[in-house]
Amino acid sequence: MSEGEIRQAGGFGGSFSTFVFLIFYPLVEAFQKFIAKEKLPGAEQRTLIAASAGVDSTVLCHLFFQSGLPFVVAHCNFQLRGAASDEDEIFVKKLAENWRTDFHSTRFDTVGFAEKNKLSIQQAARQLRYEWLEEIRQLTGCQHVATAHHLDDSIETVLYNFVKGCGLRGLHGIFPKKGHLIRPLLFATKHEILDFATTEGIAWREDESNRSDKYTRNKIRQQVVPVFEKINPAFQKTAGETIVRLREAEQLYDFALQTIAASVVEKQGKSLRIDLQKLRTCPAPATVLFEVLKPCGFNNDQVGQILQSAENQSGKFYHSPTHRLLVDRVFLVVTSGQVAEGGMKIQVASDAAIEVPGAKFRLTVAPEPPAHFPKEANLAWLDAGKLSFPLTLRHWQPGDFFCPLGMGGRRQKLQDFFSNQKLSIFDKEKTWLLESGGEIAWVVGMRLDERFKVTQQTKQYLRIDFSPE
Repeated sequence: MSEGEIRQAGGFGGSFSTFVFLIFYPLVEAFQKFIAKEKLPGAEQRTLIAASAGVDSTVLCHLFFQSGLPFVVAHCNFQLRGAASDEDEIFVKKLAENWRTDFHSTRFDTVGFAEKNKLSIQQAARQLRYEWLEEIRQLTGCQHVATAHHLDDSIETVLYNFVKGCGLRGLHGIFPKKGHLIRPLLFATKHEILDFATTEGIAWREDESNRSDKYTRNKIRQQVVPVFEKINPAFQKTAGETIVRLREAEQLYDFALQTIAASVVEKQGKSLRIDLQKLRTCPAPATVLFEVLKPCGFNNDQVGQILQSAENQSGKFYHSPTHRLLVDRVFLVVTSGQVAEGGMKIQVASDAAIEVPGAKFRLTVAPEPPAHFPKEANLAWLDAGKLSFPLTLRHWQPGDFFCPLGMGGRRQKLQDFFSNQKLSIFDKEKTWLLESGGEIAWVVGMRLDERFKVTQQTKQYLRIDFSPE
């Protein structure tokens, strides 16, 4: 049989009397029940159907037509099969005319797009197809885009993911609905679709590339699934039931994960703190940690290394493309982005309102002190007469020291001060320092320097309000 040859030549549609009879055909009834069960579009919503001219999408269109559901037909010509691709387009257009529904088509330079974007032909076709279908959906005012994926496709997806390596989420198969995309044929096997088309005399065009074992999915379809069918003749049915149970198990998994994560993870601004002790006592700590860190770009191999470091290597860093993770003493600390080398330095006038990443400062010079000095970590009063303006706001650097208030003027390395305060490396990096003439006047939000404190001899006062986000 030549590529693109029409199979099962027959009528494109049916008369009203035919419709009345077909409405009771088992596949039509099953289709309607599936739509109701999965809450897919009803008679009040138009659906854009992606029609390729193959048996699956052609049957899908017939089921919509016979069920009285409004639809629009869309066809992508990928120009991969020469004249056969053009004949597919003409075939689908005639079907749409027979159904008296709108028809939209487009042609892609699929090979050129794949080469330009360094994609496989399949990846390129998929990207082009779904982007264009969404454009047409919006243009036509359709609620959804329907594709003709069926139960066999879902099973093949599970087997493919299983072979390549996956977690529970790789075993849920194809979802009936995802955003604007719906798959109303997922209840039916390929055999049931072919049987319906043959019985009803529905014509379609055969794409010979579907028979090639060039593609992995075709190998699964043609070589792997038949082996399972020999072991269990009802393989598609039992596999479909298993997929449903796995999907429900995934829902329970997500529920449990959210509950556990809520007790283990603490958000601090844009950072995450993961309690190691709580993590160790929860079920499957590696799995919990992987799910928590996956949105931050960390992979499964890194998770194993992080847990190993947590046992004996405090202070070790791990990096993802978007985040950094510190293995601290009792926490894993995750923060986004990278710190610029040398930190940030900002010149500050005596009266100023400054916004810096993650905080705001307001500096005000006053001739009189307050009635009393409140003990607020984010409010500082300094002797303005001892300061050299402009001041500098910056981050900590190795070798920094200051004279902490209350230590009688003795010097202390900032590294030691931070260690005494039990600050993580991330906390140190985020801590601001107010510098005057090369000397640290205030470790912002933590401790003033003895040399710049207010005394009875102070004649001018500097008030600094610090507002962290």
